[in-house]
Amino acid sequence: MRLRCIHDNQRRLIVTATVLFVPLMVSLLLAPVACTRIPEAPPPRLAPEAIPDVAFNQLFTRFGNGWTGGDGTLSMGLPDGRTLWLFGDTFLGHVRPDYSRPLDSPLIRNCLVIQDGEKLVSRHGGTIRDPVAFLVSEDPDTWYWPGDGAVWGNHAWIFFHRFRQVTPGMWGWAWDGTVIATLRLPDLVIERVTPVADDHGVAYGAALLEMDSWVYIFGTEQRGVIKYLHVARAAPDGLEGTWDYWTGHGWSAEAGASRATLEGVSSQFGVVRLGKKVGLVTMDERQPFSDRVVVYFAEAPTGPWQGPTEIYRAPEADTAVVAYNPFVHPQFSSRNGHLISYNINH
Repeated sequence: MRLRCIHDNQRRLIVTATVLFVPLMVSLLLAPVACTRIPEAPPPRLAPEAIPDVAFNQLFTRFGNGWTGGDGTLSMGLPDGRTLWLFGDTFLGHVRPDYSRPLDSPLIRNCLVIQDGEKLVSRHGGTIRDPVAFLVSEDPDTWYWPGDGAVWGNHAWIFFHRFRQVTPGMWGWAWDGTVIATLRLPDLVIERVTPVADDHGVAYGAALLEMDSWVYIFGTEQRGVIKYLHVARAAPDGLEGTWDYWTGHGWSAEAGASRATLEGVSSQFGVVRLGKKVGLVTMDERQPFSDRVVVYFAEAPTGPWQGPTEIYRAPEADTAVVAYNPFVHPQFSSRNGHLISYNINH
């Protein structure tokens, strides 16, 4: 397990940890972002052991010159070998040697970070002195947090979920819609932003999986405090076109026909192929604010899902600190497993 945490004595800092799961043990990195690896085949044992990932934590320990902390922590491998990291709430500015931040440190709602080897370059709007998010909502009362994305040819497609504050307090926001931003490669310039149909109240784009000549698009439906998993599919280059929706028995062109396939997933999660199976890595949100990172298994992206199998407990989580939204980073996969991240609101 790779572990690194940045503590902020003056402002809330979102920390991410990374974990590596291997057949006999699990390695976990805790930093401004959390990552984990799970074995491709066979599936992990029922009680794997987590081990911190020092290298990724060190890489994302930043003291200035762009991104210095954030959550979301999704990523996409680019055709030229670079990795595009997608962050939600992001701190810029500088971090003091004692890991504290000035009270006027800039905080923006989303940011891209391009990794080329050990070099990280931040991408956002505005200027260094007056930064704004990479993707800014036209409505000043709303903002975008990133979902998953995909790359085909010379374009990248990234899901962004729009939110608005509906009640006071840290958790007083609600999902307000989804768009897909189409970026030109290799310079990552936004060419267009396309709204996604949100019929049936499902926030699609939490995770994507390319499999069997389709792109499977996973989304969440919130009922009370519990989120339910839905899945749609599209042609590999057809995210902006028509989708099919899983009804529980087959596929339908009607979004309202979609039916949930799993209860208790995170707002964001990771889906990855594990040998002949599909693995879904999520916090165990059958009970809100769980500290358990778990994996479900299925023969197909539509389920039925078996599990959960606990693969890690976030040690930072307590009555004041929440661990949330793990994600799988397949471009860092190896024979030993897959890199996974989770976030900490501390």
